[in-house]
Amino acid sequence: MLKVVAVVWQSYYNMLLKASKDIKDFSVKVYSVRALENEPEKLDIALRDIEDADILFFYRSNESVWEKIERKLKEGGIKGKVVCLGHDPSYWTLSDVAPEIIGKAYSYLVINGEKNIKNMFLFLASNVAGLDIHYEEPEQIPWEGVYHPDAEKIFTSIDEYMDWYKKKDAPTVGILFSRHYWINGNTEVEDLLIRELEAKGFNVIAAFAYSVKDDALGTKGSGEVVLEWFIDKEGKPRIDAMVKLISFFLGTSRTKRMDNTDIASDGVEILKKLDVPVISPVSSYYKTIEEWEKEELNLDIGWSVALPEFEGVIEPLIISAQVEGSEDERRKMPIKERVKKLALRIERWIDLRRTPPHQRKIAFILHNNPCASVEATVGSAAHLDSLESVVRIMKRMKEAGYNVEPPEDGKALIDEIMNKKAISEFRWTTVEEIALKGGALAFVDKEKYLKWFNELPEKTRLRMIEAWGEPPGEHKNGIPPAMVYDGKIVITGLNFGNVLVMVQPKRGCAGARCDGQVCKILHDPDVPPPHQYVATYKWLSREFKVNAIVHVGTHGNLEFLPGKAVGLSNACFPDIGIDTVPHLYIYNADNPPEGTIAKRRSYAVLVDHMQTVLTEGGLYSELLELERLLGEYEDVKKKEPARKHALEHLIIAEIKKAKIDHEIKIFHNARKVQLSSLTHEELHQIPFEKIVEETHGKLSLIRNTQIQDGMHIFGDTPKGERRVDFIYSILRYDSGDEHSLKKEVARLLGYELSELLSHQSKIDPITGKSYGAIIEEIDRIGKEIVREVLNQQYVGL
Repeated sequence: MLKVVAVVWQSYYNMLLKASKDIKDFSVKVYSVRALENEPEKLDIALRDIEDADILFFYRSNESVWEKIERKLKEGGIKGKVVCLGHDPSYWTLSDVAPEIIGKAYSYLVINGEKNIKNMFLFLASNVAGLDIHYEEPEQIPWEGVYHPDAEKIFTSIDEYMDWYKKKDAPTVGILFSRHYWINGNTEVEDLLIRELEAKGFNVIAAFAYSVKDDALGTKGSGEVVLEWFIDKEGKPRIDAMVKLISFFLGTSRTKRMDNTDIASDGVEILKKLDVPVISPVSSYYKTIEEWEKEELNLDIGWSVALPEFEGVIEPLIISAQVEGSEDERRKMPIKERVKKLALRIERWIDLRRTPPHQRKIAFILHNNPCASVEATVGSAAHLDSLESVVRIMKRMKEAGYNVEPPEDGKALIDEIMNKKAISEFRWTTVEEIALKGGALAFVDKEKYLKWFNELPEKTRLRMIEAWGEPPGEHKNGIPPAMVYDGKIVITGLNFGNVLVMVQPKRGCAGARCDGQVCKILHDPDVPPPHQYVATYKWLSREFKVNAIVHVGTHGNLEFLPGKAVGLSNACFPDIGIDTVPHLYIYNADNPPEGTIAKRRSYAVLVDHMQTVLTEGGLYSELLELERLLGEYEDVKKKEPARKHALEHLIIAEIKKAKIDHEIKIFHNARKVQLSSLTHEELHQIPFEKIVEETHGKLSLIRNTQIQDGMHIFGDTPKGERRVDFIYSILRYDSGDEHSLKKEVARLLGYELSELLSHQSKIDPITGKSYGAIIEEIDRIGKEIVREVLNQQYVGL
């Protein structure tokens, strides 16, 4: 009997296995590459079957197991003909059959569907092995369409679907998913999501697409489907939010593949035209649901987490993982609780979008620096004046129609926070004082908190009780209950109408005492947050019914609470904290690693802010005098020996006076030592030119170091000289390009910038200046050029 052996990528395995069971005229055995990779014994069996097969059908991918299979083919002893396909056409060269056979097999496979796959095997049996058997040509199946589990057919136009659907007067959610799951009958995730959204009263348009636009195949690609079906003829969105279940970029095409640097920006442009929130939940292609549940730290981040981030999509909440079958097949299946949470979060995003500004409720949460004298560090943020920023945002909100009465400025805001003690108890502040002075927004009684607390998984509840006692908190191991007053949990903050300003709750300590003994996170960073922490965020979501939470400044601690690294469960504390509330996070643009953590673990939409204006440190007081003496030394060292000797003593004295003698290091007795450690006699054993060179180097480092000039205020662009400093701080860096402002100025002065940068302590024989001082002069000229350009564009700079 004819024997066919197929070894394929997991995505094709299920369908090939299913089709093979309907073939009676010859033997077909199908292997999953994933199974061969994980089970060496199965690979040995597959290699023996490969030796004995009449036809070998491969879909080549990147797993290491292919090296062993190819080695087997090269060793000889294989009697069967090889038909090899793959996403990379170079893999097709492993085939030893006619090109037209390869092309036809590819058509069957890529169009997919059980009937096509069965006919592919029949076609190969007839055309490769010469079996007298009937087969049908590839059946054309829609590449894209609108799907609904209640419909008896697929809709190939949006108008046809809308006529059938009978749209309600309610918001509409668009779902974009892969054709692969529809053609394979694996739509359990999409079905459940559609049901959950419709149960909330939403209309749903669920469109599938072949991810790649390919003119030869006739596929539109996912981006074109979005533009045609989710946007109407007037250019307005048909939907209020979109759920993107395809990891590929929307601009992917056969001519513009994933390694093209423009492809993500093409997707961004498509999403700009759509102009609605685009939610991109996570599917694990590698882990089973059981594996995901058991792992404390889940690091499955590549395909469905990191890749979509380049298009600026939001909400990386996991909703599906794999379920194992009995014969190596795998199906993508929903994580039901996570799908329900996603639907709730989509509902809140749409609610935020549709609520008129004067009715919207917003909470700004300021950073609370733990174990660092919280009273003095309220609102601290990396390179951002968070207090003034919040006030200015509130003033702009008032202009836009929000119900808010902002304080006069950032100082007035912090004064009110501190006067009312609208903070957590800490050191000099007790919970009684907070209640007395008006710092409490609300008091949550035990019964209400227990309703929220009992929603948590049992293991999470036990973990919190072990650390902080029974709700709402109790004395435990010498630690008092956290923020409990008269048996109720205290929620602190200030109310300015529909806008709250709050200081983030304490993450790992309790009581006003601060001696390191009650600060659990000093000893165990995996400790859960106190009951008051959970109560604060739940109160915002469930009682105050805030439309959005805005964390202000880099960075708070919500995103660093215990739980999985990505793909969080309902037992992970960032997920518990943010609940279903839309989350905006004003974040420092120069800290993408931690910003990514906030995005992935607390579902934050990052709103980056500009950097603090940077300017050169320059020289001052004693350092300026030291530079003057060094310049005079260069001028007289060959002409006036007596003055040269006197300057040597003056320079050493000024180095000590400027207190940089401990920073200048010099070789002495075959080792590098601090200048400050040498005696008077040892100093005179060292060539003075060496001391001069090292001093020039230290001054060059100081003068050319960039320092912050004040704090950035959100939305405030630099003015005047600060604008000049800001622009030049970007232009001053040598990016390695042949031409740059700094390089061209250096060349006009007769220097190569790379030489100046590499030898900043070297003295220029013509000017007598160090190369570091020349770089400073180049920077001065560069700023003058920027200033002149700006003067031509901006009046009154």
